[in-house]
Amino acid sequence: MSRSASYGSAAAAPSEVRPLIPAQGNGRRLQQRLTALQQEVAEVVEEAVESGSHTNGPRVRALEEAFKAYLQVADAIAVNSGSSALRAACELLRLPPGSEIIVPAYTFIMTAYSVNDAFAFDPQSGTLTKGGLIPVFVDIDPQTYTIDPASVREALSERTAALIAVHMLGQMADMRPLLELADEHRLFVIEDAAQAHGATYCDPRTHHIYYAGSMGDCGCFSLSDVKNIGSMGSDAGLLTLTTRLGSRLPFLSAEARAWRNTGRLGRHRYEHQTWGIRARMDEYSAAECLAQLRYLDSWVARRQQIAARYSAALAGTSFTAPYIAPGRRHAFFNYMVKAPTLEARHLLESRLRAAGIQVADTYSVVPDQPLYRQGQLPCRVVTTERAREVARLLVAIPCYPELREEEIARIEEVLSRCP
Repeated sequence: MSRSASYGSAAAAPSEVRPLIPAQGNGRRLQQRLTALQQEVAEVVEEAVESGSHTNGPRVRALEEAFKAYLQVADAIAVNSGSSALRAACELLRLPPGSEIIVPAYTFIMTAYSVNDAFAFDPQSGTLTKGGLIPVFVDIDPQTYTIDPASVREALSERTAALIAVHMLGQMADMRPLLELADEHRLFVIEDAAQAHGATYCDPRTHHIYYAGSMGDCGCFSLSDVKNIGSMGSDAGLLTLTTRLGSRLPFLSAEARAWRNTGRLGRHRYEHQTWGIRARMDEYSAAECLAQLRYLDSWVARRQQIAARYSAALAGTSFTAPYIAPGRRHAFFNYMVKAPTLEARHLLESRLRAAGIQVADTYSVVPDQPLYRQGQLPCRVVTTERAREVARLLVAIPCYPELREEEIARIEEVLSRCP
């Protein structure tokens, strides 16, 4: 079908049945690493039997130190999921009840749920209040799909205490104006780097290159199996702390480790000196993530190579390839194509499926989800117009290092035929 064909034209049936190209590469990664993983797990099991500990052991500590060195942050604390890392960041900052945390309207819903789920802290009475923090939804940059600094400024109120910069789809948000705004208004900056392992940002003021999770006060990583690196078994996550926290840093480092361990500051199993939940990372997940970390930069480079081929295939079509902002390294957790119309989006999705290419679901606008729309969870909505347009028109294209050459070429061929 030519590019000038109408969007409503039916997709041609494939001449042969070809193997399905999965939307995500986590299954193949596990398959490729199975032999090495078996050896690593055997070693971890042996160590766990000898020590009697399956969590917070030597592999977890090694992963924390490795991430700390890789990201060049003050501290890294392993937890059991990216959601736990986000909740910990919101909770450990000890924000007073009624505090607002600004979040982008276009993100995974746990960014906002973590705000609602976290305890607030009353500095006068010293009491904890469940549900005392309120997410405030703002719009996104129309090119990068990350939180828009101008929309953040528009959303500021006397209750604003923090903002969450979500590095959406693998590209870092524009951190310099966000940090300057935070400094001006005495706000905390939490980075949601769940999709941005290996992404970087060149600070236009200092020209220093920062990794995702190292510029704000705290960084939050998911290490689930679908991420750029992650555990093949149970979920896992990581919380980073930076020197922006100043004198709070030693206290928060200790509190974060107690928080993930049911509030235990000492060694006694049943003495809990502070508030916490059970959010420990297991040794098996730590071993796998630690082994993958050494490949992260090369895997990101491979994602970039594949993404560049897709973008070249889209040249001259009416579809918009991902925009990479100057000074940023995109980690391409997702490669998202923006269609010119909803009809065009449906056409591309049907052609991908006809070619044996799995099409993943894309993200929805969070304040449009039932619990927020119906008022069951407190929130404040400022602007969402651009987020709604993006959520309506994006198409997810498989983009991961485990793709085979024939599969990349097959995807390129479909993209090149876009109108």
